[in-house]
Amino acid sequence: MIELVYVDPSGTIPISLTGKFCRMNCAHCGGHYLSHMKTLQEMDRLAKEGHRSFLISGGLEKDFLVPFKRHLNQLRHLKETYELSYNFHVGFPQSPIQELEGLADVVSFDFFANSEVMEIVYGFSVEPGKILDAVTRTKVFAVPHITVGILEGHISHEYEALKMLSELFNTVVLNVFVPTPGTRFSQALPPDLSQVKELFSYAAENFENIILGCMQPRGEYRRSLQQSVKDFVSVIVKPAFKVDFDFKGCCALWLAKSRVEVVKHVR
Repeated sequence: MIELVYVDPSGTIPISLTGKFCRMNCAHCGGHYLSHMKTLQEMDRLAKEGHRSFLISGGLEKDFLVPFKRHLNQLRHLKETYELSYNFHVGFPQSPIQELEGLADVVSFDFFANSEVMEIVYGFSVEPGKILDAVTRTKVFAVPHITVGILEGHISHEYEALKMLSELFNTVVLNVFVPTPGTRFSQALPPDLSQVKELFSYAAENFENIILGCMQPRGEYRRSLQQSVKDFVSVIVKPAFKVDFDFKGCCALWLAKSRVEVVKHVR
């Protein structure tokens, strides 16, 4: 396990390839988080201003992917021109995403072990094995993410997801569900902290490195959360207490740049 690292994600600029639009209107997001992102059209200006790290994301299309394929040439040109770093948040691939080989510094993917839970949250489901097969057959640095309590603040598929991922990965990012205004889950509460602590403890028994990701409820909950799980994690993103940051940017990019081993077996 690596020594505790503190990460400030503001060093990576989030880009939505679909603007503020997402056709899915998922229960936990409802497109809310896209409204704060920059657009592809702004990337040239941002790069000229000195920004070098970007999260490439956006709303999902009918194939359950962010539509990165239609923008590959422009993204490659920008990367080569300004020597940019990319974290691709791809969605839910069902076949290898070979188009990102040589372009993505890292791919971040959300994982559900239970199709029924995923159906409730997203309105669609993808077989867990298909996602894992697609990612592991792609020659790109990939980091799995789980949102703890995503089913309206309840622990549901998370233990099963950790078990499945632990067979392939040494490292996992654990986010924590945030009730978001204007969404179908807006009236839910964040997951019970004692249950969250138990889950992180279980994760620490099965992974070399656990990252507390950037999605965390604010205020006292965040402070209590970080205090509860600090003994189980390698990285804390958005620390609630004053510290000197070890890295400014996406935690997944820190993993890639630090050459932390994420996958257990050589593909």
